[in-house]
Amino acid sequence: MTLYILIRNKANQLRRNKKDLVLTEKRKLGSRDGPPHLVAVIALHAEVDAGAVTKILRGEGVGGVVLEDQGVTGAKDSFGLVLPRFKQRFIFYRPDTADLHALLDVAKIADSLVFVLESTEGWDSYGEYCLSCFFAQGLPSHALVCQGVADLAVKKRSESRRVLSRLVESHFPDARLFPVDSEQDATLLLRHLSAQKQRRLGFRSRRSHMLAQRATYIPNTSQNGGGGPATGLGTLCVSGYIRGSPLQVNRLVHITGHGDFQLSQIDAPPLTPRPPAVHNNN
Repeated sequence: MTLYILIRNKANQLRRNKKDLVLTEKRKLGSRDGPPHLVAVIALHAEVDAGAVTKILRGEGVGGVVLEDQGVTGAKDSFGLVLPRFKQRFIFYRPDTADLHALLDVAKIADSLVFVLESTEGWDSYGEYCLSCFFAQGLPSHALVCQGVADLAVKKRSESRRVLSRLVESHFPDARLFPVDSEQDATLLLRHLSAQKQRRLGFRSRRSHMLAQRATYIPNTSQNGGGGPATGLGTLCVSGYIRGSPLQVNRLVHITGHGDFQLSQIDAPPLTPRPPAVHNNN
């Protein structure tokens, strides 16, 4: 009897520890002590503009502080967003939907994906193909948004929502569809992203991963560094937030499309001033 009680207590303790670990990771994501919530905005139809969604998210009515320097350098549409109201930090990134491999790479590291649907058809054939690839690779937490519903006639709005709901249920049985036609709609979407449960993917939790927000390359001038002709070698300096398991400096890292490389050093980030608080006087 004593042995049975000890085993049961140990099992209960392991369950509590696992639950506490999940809660700690959830609280850290997007908070002051953790990495920002990385969100990729992806259009699944050729007739929708994902940039219009990010434009609304930048609006003053959302109640956030937009930090352009916190986005991915060189990206066409990427920015940081601090929401004092929800005590959350976000990094939004809009990848090139024409490059399927880039989409899959972004889906590997993004905390959440925001799929932009067309108001009447949802997604086209290419969007369907992208979804099948996402499901095969492993789909992280996600949200579904649509634009243009407010522009439809009143009688067609309910029909459009009904058609989209039936279409969405075939791939996302428990998903909620968010219209994003105003800053108020964007606030509801951000609230959902802040509170939704993060899906755990095995290949991410077992490995360190990072989206490079800044990268610089310093070429070597010679084998001994004392001048002379270029050797074709150099040092790549990458800045970003490490996610997943801790990164060790004595291990190899894989750069997508280039191969495996040895780390030279890991530097702590410099201290940056906090963004000003936003007070709502309404």
